[in-house]
Amino acid sequence: MIATGGATNSHILGNYSLPGSSHSTRGQQSSEARTCSWTQHKVDKLHLKTRGPDSALMEAAKHNDTKLINRILDRHPTSLRLCLKQQNQNPAIQAAVHGNTEAFQLLINYGASPNTVLASKSYEKPPLPLLFPQRGRHSSYSPANFTSETMKVLLRSKEIDLNSINDIQDSYVSMWMTPTELVNSQAGAKNRGKISALLASDPRTQVNTKIEFFYHGGFKSSFHIEFPRESSFYKTSKGVTEGKIPVSLIGQAILLNNPDLALTLLDRPDLNPGEPEGTAENLLTIFIDKLSNGLFYNLGNPLREKMVASEEFCRQILDSDSLLAKERFLLLLSMDFQSRDIHDNDKLDRLNSDELNAHIRYELSQYGNRESVEREVKHLSTQL
Repeated sequence: MIATGGATNSHILGNYSLPGSSHSTRGQQSSEARTCSWTQHKVDKLHLKTRGPDSALMEAAKHNDTKLINRILDRHPTSLRLCLKQQNQNPAIQAAVHGNTEAFQLLINYGASPNTVLASKSYEKPPLPLLFPQRGRHSSYSPANFTSETMKVLLRSKEIDLNSINDIQDSYVSMWMTPTELVNSQAGAKNRGKISALLASDPRTQVNTKIEFFYHGGFKSSFHIEFPRESSFYKTSKGVTEGKIPVSLIGQAILLNNPDLALTLLDRPDLNPGEPEGTAENLLTIFIDKLSNGLFYNLGNPLREKMVASEEFCRQILDSDSLLAKERFLLLLSMDFQSRDIHDNDKLDRLNSDELNAHIRYELSQYGNRESVEREVKHLSTQL
């Protein structure tokens, strides 16, 4: 992922006292030092003599050599400044992407900033503002490539900001993305699903967020994923953002084929498919499009229940100028997700906005009764 800015790092390395200099920190890691092989430890020690502490710290982080990390940072505490650097020059990042949980935790204990590891300052800066990422090219670093265990180390930090705003360039216009949205957008990363789900399951993470992108911009063109037709999206029409497509986090998860994130979000009681304002119609568009391609049927019932329970979602569809959005909502309300069949109602094509709204209000008024009957039938079936 490419980023050009983001939350600034508030951890000032020039004025801190090293927590790692205490015997307790070293003692906690003594048993873990054996995770690095004896031969590799010898090579890393030779690296310290020949290349200096900064280079040796990078190698020690790569190889989970906690004994050498302790030695370097006790004797050369300024080497911890490397943990503020970007991309592959950061030993904390090296430990995280290599799955070295002991080395990663040790560096955090010494004072490495978890927000520098997670935030956009560690992402690759584009050569031109137009390039969102270049097609077929991946940045040299992404939290989406962490292991679950190293991400859990990061999440245990009280300093971590899971809602930092990162400035991403999309065709010369900024997109604002949270860490969860950034990880979700790393479609080619092997651990994207697990890591984005871990971030979304943390109660500190705000799940009712959105991005706005151009249909013909760098964001969309960076994915090898079929998007719904441009004409089916609701677009903004305000100044320089005219023509941008607002999509909520749950909509992004479905759009970019991330079922792990989508299911995690649906388990959150605070997820509201009608928030942020202006995203309801596009969520409906994205979901119906995926269903028509045989995808995400397992999300049907829980997502529909969230939509029906959201006053904001229902209001946005009722207030929409799009007849297609109203027809899609009616289709969703009547759909049987077990049969996996989508049957368009030709009669809806002849109805105007007021008539479609009347049908929607009627279906919504009946929905609670229908759901209670279905639950009672399931309960009775279990007694037989």
